[in-house]
Amino acid sequence: MKIGYLVTARLKSTRLPKKLLLKINGTEMITYMIQRLKYSKAINEIIICTSTNVQDKPLEKIAKKLKVKCFRGSENDVLKRLYNAAVKFNLDYIVNITADCPLVSIEYVERIIDYYKKNSDVDLIRVFDLPHGAYSYGIKPKAIKKILSFKKSSDTEVWGRYFTDTGRFKVIDLEVDAEHKRPDLRMTLDYPEDFEFFKIIFEHFKEDIYTLTLDDIINYLDNNKSVVDINKNCEKLYKKRWQSQNKLEV
Repeated sequence: MKIGYLVTARLKSTRLPKKLLLKINGTEMITYMIQRLKYSKAINEIIICTSTNVQDKPLEKIAKKLKVKCFRGSENDVLKRLYNAAVKFNLDYIVNITADCPLVSIEYVERIIDYYKKNSDVDLIRVFDLPHGAYSYGIKPKAIKKILSFKKSSDTEVWGRYFTDTGRFKVIDLEVDAEHKRPDLRMTLDYPEDFEFFKIIFEHFKEDIYTLTLDDIINYLDNNKSVVDINKNCEKLYKKRWQSQNKLEV
């Protein structure tokens, strides 16, 4: 079974322009994420999954520098982009999240993959209640192909409801360890405050950032409440924007 981690990435952000290329200690934000993912032994291929828009060309260059694959596809139809990437690289299964999550939990990536290997009838595996920015999704490419056959919208940046609201797919929520159920913590990159949050953490841990576990991160934040306070108000703004985009056309 060939498993790929598809990092959905664009450089179109208006709230924090070219946020994935912002640097801390001389390293791009997306590079931190890719280098952390390399520590997973369950992933066969890491792929930066971006668009054919010329503005996203720098992401292809970063992929080459980091010696990972890059796929450039549909600008707005994210599901089509993911599926075509899976086909190109002959992936049997994909794990996915956006490149806004440099502290994505490697432990839960491996739990997703392990669960799918034992339960291959599941179309979508979710991991809720983790800090925002720590979770990933496990997706069966055949399920995406099915959605592409009936969806009407050409914009699938927000795609979860195709799995959950159509009654056509098997969706599983993985159990999360009690100490990791921390939806109160925000670890994703959307706003300037988020960048300031990461800047403090990355400058504190330096090279150790690549091997930090979720326990390490939570413990640090619990002992440094002032860091948590930097971007805690951004979550409300994010949810409001997400809800406005979370529409289903079938």
